[in-house]
Amino acid sequence: VSEQTGNGTYNKAVLMNAAFIYASSEYDFQCFVFHDVDLIPEDDRNMYSCPIFPRHMSVAVDEMNYKLTYEELIGGVFNIRPDHFLTVNGYSNLYWGWGAEDDDLYYRLKELSIKVIRPPATIARYKMLAHTKRVPSVWNKRAKLLYSAAKRYAWDGVSSARYNLTSAIAYPLFTHLVIDVGLPPPGFS
Repeated sequence: VSEQTGNGTYNKAVLMNAAFIYASSEYDFQCFVFHDVDLIPEDDRNMYSCPIFPRHMSVAVDEMNYKLTYEELIGGVFNIRPDHFLTVNGYSNLYWGWGAEDDDLYYRLKELSIKVIRPPATIARYKMLAHTKRVPSVWNKRAKLLYSAAKRYAWDGVSSARYNLTSAIAYPLFTHLVIDVGLPPPGFS
């Protein structure tokens, strides 16, 4: 579990890159599951494992009327092998605020011809826990970043993530990471 500390602008991508770096340094995992904490699986046939290709698992979410809203969507619950994650250099660190970091990862995978698979919507069902909805950040900045996603993967990602690991507490079933992602560059918040 990765938690951002402080009152700075949220950066989910840096949190996920930091969690990958930490887990890779401590364990020899062959599969990584990036899982939004507000999604609860409804069907235990949706296997939390990594097949040969990355897998978008949260295909059908109740808040989206159990429909995949667009093809590039891989947010929510996503499984990926470490070799694929490193090939695309993880998530872009440039998405400050809410939204689009998962779409950026999709475009990185597509650029490198790494197919994303999905289980059937009848199995890949999730309930979204009730919470205050975030307002998406300024879209025009995100659209520009998405447009250049395939060009940036070599230098923007897990290899360039900047953060401070404040604490790491291992529990029997998970490790809780508290991470300071710093402040966004001017114009990115």
